[in-house]
Amino acid sequence: MWLSRVCRLFNAPLVIVVGILWGSGLAVSAEPPITDARIAVAANFRDTAEAIALHLEARSDYRYDIIVGSTGKLASQVINGAPFDVLMAADRARPQRLVEEGFAVAGSQRTYAQGQLGLWWPEAGQPVAVSDLSALSPREICLANPALAPYGSAALAVLRAAGFSETVLAALVRVDNVNLVTAMVAQRQVRAGFIARSALVAAAKRDTVQMDETEILWLSDHQPIDQALVLLDRAQDNLAARFWVEQMDHPAIRDLIKADGYQLSPQESARGR
Repeated sequence: MWLSRVCRLFNAPLVIVVGILWGSGLAVSAEPPITDARIAVAANFRDTAEAIALHLEARSDYRYDIIVGSTGKLASQVINGAPFDVLMAADRARPQRLVEEGFAVAGSQRTYAQGQLGLWWPEAGQPVAVSDLSALSPREICLANPALAPYGSAALAVLRAAGFSETVLAALVRVDNVNLVTAMVAQRQVRAGFIARSALVAAAKRDTVQMDETEILWLSDHQPIDQALVLLDRAQDNLAARFWVEQMDHPAIRDLIKADGYQLSPQESARGR
């Protein structure tokens, strides 16, 4: 009898603890917090996103998978159920549209960078103007597809402002994203193309594409291209995704973005510092 009472005394706390854990939902089968996230990134921001992922992974327990494509295709994939957690677009319109249509978290969108458009024409000589492209065949000029890529839309607007006809514009070489424009010019598949400033920085780092900045006409009169991100609806409870979005304001991340050839809007600069 004495032994039986001792056993009951020893077992009672264990029974109580198990009962508390089970009743509070802290059973062994509870879901662990999500510590990885899929970041869908506009092609021009690929290298910077990969650098940011390395930086954050070295300072946290989170892991990031970077998926690259044109802004238009990535946004379409989100609408069609692609398992992305954050979209880093090359415009503001598509993140806003995803919020309005219920695919992204309201209030999470923000401008994370501003890109600059340039005309790369290696054999043009100096000085060069957009109107000088009239000396080339339309099939010798390349831009990102305006239907998919904001840098392509910006290039099309520049060409229209310079007086090029819709017939000429329709005949231009169009590729999936702005990174491919750089490749087309570098490989001499076309003679001129509209590129992002980030391509110049990437070329210098990789030393795989020979780019001379004196061959590039930076279109400083054109409005900087606002690039916005948004937290997608499926990732509302994803700690890794939320951490990514929050860290875009950190000074170290802002420095990585600026070092890759981007500008910061005044509001974002102030908030990041």
